[in-house]
Amino acid sequence: MRKIIAGIALIGSIVLTACGPLESAPATPETWTPPPTATPVPTAIPTPTRPALTTYTVQRGTIERSVELQGRVAAVGERELFFAVDGVVKAVYVTPDTEITKGQVLAELEAGELEDRLAQAKQQYALAQQQLDRALGETRFPLRRAEIDLEVARTALAQLLAPPDATKIAAARAALQQAEAARDRARNDASAVKTRAELALQQAQKRLIAAQAEFSAALYAAEQDKTDNRAQERLARAGDALRAAEEEVARLQIEYDTARNNEIAAVQAAEAQVMLAQAALDELLKGPDPLKVAEARRAVAVAELAVEQARSNIRVDPQLERAVEEAKQGVDDIQRQLEALKLVAGFDGRILAVNVAPGSVVRAGEPAFIALDPSVASDALEVLVTSSSAPLVAGQPVSISFARYPGATYQGTVTGVPGGGSNGAAALSGYHIAYEPADLQLETGDTATVTVVLARREGALWLPPKAIRADSRSYVLVQRGDRPERVDIETGLTTQDRVEIISGLNEGDVVIGQ
Repeated sequence: MRKIIAGIALIGSIVLTACGPLESAPATPETWTPPPTATPVPTAIPTPTRPALTTYTVQRGTIERSVELQGRVAAVGERELFFAVDGVVKAVYVTPDTEITKGQVLAELEAGELEDRLAQAKQQYALAQQQLDRALGETRFPLRRAEIDLEVARTALAQLLAPPDATKIAAARAALQQAEAARDRARNDASAVKTRAELALQQAQKRLIAAQAEFSAALYAAEQDKTDNRAQERLARAGDALRAAEEEVARLQIEYDTARNNEIAAVQAAEAQVMLAQAALDELLKGPDPLKVAEARRAVAVAELAVEQARSNIRVDPQLERAVEEAKQGVDDIQRQLEALKLVAGFDGRILAVNVAPGSVVRAGEPAFIALDPSVASDALEVLVTSSSAPLVAGQPVSISFARYPGATYQGTVTGVPGGGSNGAAALSGYHIAYEPADLQLETGDTATVTVVLARREGALWLPPKAIRADSRSYVLVQRGDRPERVDIETGLTTQDRVEIISGLNEGDVVIGQ
């Protein structure tokens, strides 16, 4: 109801407003006719304009990824020496213009607690080794005894199999010759004695025969005339001569028999010596007895088995061995750390600059000294890139631009890289690069920019990075009719403005950018 009343009031208000004040209204009121209702005109809604899509065409070309390194021009013989570890400088032993020799300690860092740790590590290592040696000694006694038995058996076999000693053979031959000579002398000497005895016996026998004949004749004469004194005297003399002849024959017979027996004995003894000498020589020449060799080989085999058994019986606690290894490794590690605290010259030369002082803090790889190698021409120059982690290798080609020659690019080759020792003694702290042409008018200290090509693809398909999308893998959107279509791709080398397309697209394909 209130809405109706409000509507009537609103209409009345409109009417009053249209007629103006009551004083000016005509005297005769006119019939009111409502104004015609106006037909609403629809407002035109503009058709939204579709934004233009950014598209990219797959092209074929060269993709190259490179990096720029800052360097400076330096003498070829200039060497920047550095510590291998961070630390505080304990002492510096050289000054600029000091002549140095290879192996000379130039400076060293504070050891801190390393020396105490080294002493403790050595003590632990000695204790662990003693415990291991004690355990090994208890278990290796049977093994050592078996090894000695094996050595004895092998020595005996070697002696049997050894060729005869030439000196012993010569001595045996000489002994045989001496025995044969002694035998011959025995034969000759005994034979001569026997012969003389035989001759003496034969002569005595002849005299005995003559005496017997004289005695027979004297006996006959005496028996014919027993009163004949002269015949009796003759018989007496003949009897005496016969007895003397018989005694002489008996004596000489004994001497002859003795000489003959002595000859036999002497010759037999000499022959025995010859046989002994010949046997000794034959023993040397015939080689070892096969039975003895077989027995010696068996003894060696038995001794080897005993050694293997004794070795297999050795049982050492693995923890003891591991403790020794760990203790020794600890000593070695600390000793290497102590060695790394020393900066040692790796060549003969001269110190150009000293960049450290006692008490200063140094970082590994930072040039502590600059030295000159006099074996290199002092007027030869090169580019030095003071970096220890640049992607360069010896022999690698690079491009170089010099601040002294803006806009020009020159070719260079890496001739030296960092490394070559446990510390900076024989190593360079940066990369040394030779450039062409070598006669450029440069001075030491001139700045240079070295461009290194890290990767390069010739004739590769590519798109700009803005054309590539990614979720779980890389893909692009290709317009197919009235809607875009996803196409998965495989990418390769990527640079700031190009991405290599390995598969999924062809040259000339058009993709929608992001």
